[in-house]
Amino acid sequence: MANKKTFSNLLIILLISIIVAVVTFCTTLWYSQQNTSTPNIGTWFKKVFQSEPEATAQPVFHPLDKVVVSVKGERQTHFVMLELAVQTHYPERIKQIDSYMPLVRNALLKMFSKKKYEELQNQQTIEQLQQEVKQTLTDAFANTTIARDIDDVLFTKYVIQ
Repeated sequence: MANKKTFSNLLIILLISIIVAVVTFCTTLWYSQQNTSTPNIGTWFKKVFQSEPEATAQPVFHPLDKVVVSVKGERQTHFVMLELAVQTHYPERIKQIDSYMPLVRNALLKMFSKKKYEELQNQQTIEQLQQEVKQTLTDAFANTTIARDIDDVLFTKYVIQ
């Protein structure tokens, strides 16, 4: 009989402790949202426990370093200079893309090594080339979290000489 009474007393104390903790947390959260002079615990809670950052309404463009590659021509070697920008709605998640520039350069070098100068001179090729560069970068980033955050790859400068 004493064991049942002790167990029920412990259960009541545990339930009261849980209720007090929940009420304290909710009150603190409410108070921090009402009082702007104190740090907002709701914002902190979202930053710490939110698994996915929110997408921005407008796209953000992140410029990449200039890339210069050589292409074969009928009589001589030519050069292509590209300046690219990555379009994303998740700028926070692609901040580290700059540290992957060796990967970007390597992927573009491989892609352009299969191209001919005469093929790249065609004005209709720009749209196709842009899609091919996007696919090449997406494939290069396949083993990273960056691939899912690239919405588009834009040419900001394209010079072939």
